Amino acid sequence: MRNDFLSVIETHPLPETSADLYLDLLKRCLTRALFAKEVVRSTIDPGRLYLRLLNKALLAMLTPLNLELVHLKQSGIGDYIESAHAGRTRMEGAETMLGIKQLDQMQACITDIVRRNVPGDILEAGVWRGGMTIFMRGVLKAMGARQRRVWVVDSFEGLPDPEKSFDSFGWKKGAMAVSLDQVRSNFLRYGLLDEQVVFLKGFFNDTLPDAGIAALSVLRVDADLYESTRDVLNHLYPKLSVGGYAIFDDYQNLKDCQRAIDEYRLEHRIEDPIVKIDRRAVCWVKTESKF
Repeated sequence: MRNDFLSVIETHPLPETSADLYLDLLKRCLTRALFAKEVVRSTIDPGRLYLRLLNKALLAMLTPLNLELVHLKQSGIGDYIESAHAGRTRMEGAETMLGIKQLDQMQACITDIVRRNVPGDILEAGVWRGGMTIFMRGVLKAMGARQRRVWVVDSFEGLPDPEKSFDSFGWKKGAMAVSLDQVRSNFLRYGLLDEQVVFLKGFFNDTLPDAGIAALSVLRVDADLYESTRDVLNHLYPKLSVGGYAIFDDYQNLKDCQRAIDEYRLEHRIEDPIVKIDRRAVCWVKTESKF
């Protein structure tokens, strides 16, 4: 392994205080950048049926010999800086597919809203294994911010059945499913499961209308589907405080999500500048309330 491989995976701000060092370590653990290697070993996802059958036959022969079928992939710094599919480009088990850039930006957003005293809780809709929400709670803890809650909002059963007239990516019902118990366990693993963490289980159109969320200072949306993205915007964007951050994970890489966001902005005459975070995500600061 090259000596410089890990050294060039930098986080921002560069850690100086003990709180900075804690958050730097948390980023590296959640993304598995801390354990980055030049070659990543991962189990093989066969995909198509005939490949699954072939894989099953091979496993039947290899298992008695204490062998397994794995995929070795050359790893790069970009696999940890940018967001990517964790199972393909990083060590297995990462709590987030997001890259260091997005975690850096979330730290900056939370630091900013706390210092400016922008009212409201922090929420992510669509959490997968919970990595970003774990980091959100970590930032609040490092800052000693005890009055804000982190909302962890997901079906915990995977995606709803996509509406084919709106979603062209080819998602399947149940994709990206991670159970509530697993996400809670991930919070517990990092020592961040406490009364400031609120889990909201169910599909967005069922749970958000009566969730009792009064105000938000950070709204992060990773809904993957057109309708799910619209559900979050319809129910939660009016609750985002002026000066708060709206963050969207898939604006640049899923055209259906981009369409949902662009339509909503047009309908409500939102003209706040969109800022790119990495190759996938964007954000803007809410400058006025039109609701």
